[in-house]
Amino acid sequence: MIIFLYGSDGYRLKENIDTIVGTYQKKHKNGLSFYSFDFGNNDSFSDLANSIKNISFFDEVKLIVVKNLFSARKGVLDKLIELLNEFEIPSDKKTVLVFVENKGQKELEKSDKNLFALLNLKPNLIRNVEYLSGVKLRSWIKGEFKKHGHDVPTGAVDLLVNFVGNESWALANEIEKLVNYKKRGNITEKDIDTLVAKKEDPSIFALTDAVGNKNKAKAFEMIYRLINSGSDPHYLLSMLVYHFENLLSVCDGNIPKHLHPFVAKKAFVQAEKFDKEDLLSKFNLLADFDIASKDGRINLGDALYNFVIS
Repeated sequence: MIIFLYGSDGYRLKENIDTIVGTYQKKHKNGLSFYSFDFGNNDSFSDLANSIKNISFFDEVKLIVVKNLFSARKGVLDKLIELLNEFEIPSDKKTVLVFVENKGQKELEKSDKNLFALLNLKPNLIRNVEYLSGVKLRSWIKGEFKKHGHDVPTGAVDLLVNFVGNESWALANEIEKLVNYKKRGNITEKDIDTLVAKKEDPSIFALTDAVGNKNKAKAFEMIYRLINSGSDPHYLLSMLVYHFENLLSVCDGNIPKHLHPFVAKKAFVQAEKFDKEDLLSKFNLLADFDIASKDGRINLGDALYNFVIS
């Protein structure tokens, strides 16, 4: 059996892969017949061929995930056709090949139109995972909140889309941040207005990057500019808390599911500039700011100024 997943929406593409792999692993817990290859990381076609040729343990279904095959060297098409025909993969229920490409049809056809045509043939299971819009986008957002046990009114969903757009990695980041901030109850428009980064304002990311890179002068400049332009200090606090959560996660070698690979890569680089104890201390200090500001014991803006230059 062949499954072909492709499209521009990288986060939802990853959700599809995770669902397939997760369902398989629940049924086949030993994982001895699960293989994964990424030709973007220069994995070899011979290793892929060997995984297909290998006999499955305990006569169980074999799952093989193949990412970025279109990045492989020329000549891969003929090898793949020969392999698929020799082992009758399209009709073999005991071998499941999942091809994954985080690109749209035009880009894939430009790269190798014959390979795209081969994977796009019936009876292959084919899913084009492009960015959502309209009702489908709003339904997906509500579903993501529901996974975390939160309901969200349509007005709040609309506001989130207006702020962030339809890029699912960015939406997943904001949803994760909102549900972590508000452990109980519905997510409201006020929550979103307070906590969510507006799409047109990249300054907040310049602030978190400056803090993560220990560039105190740049961090002070950005916090000054943001506060004086009317940014809510509680929103800035939430973004800094979220950033240090990510740094702590990657420091332990864990990549949060919602985190875009590019963001994760930056987080790894920044986390190396800190001791884990320092990261934890700064994270706890930010958490204390939240409580102290709500109790009226500190001026949050002043506390943030001091934090970024400490």
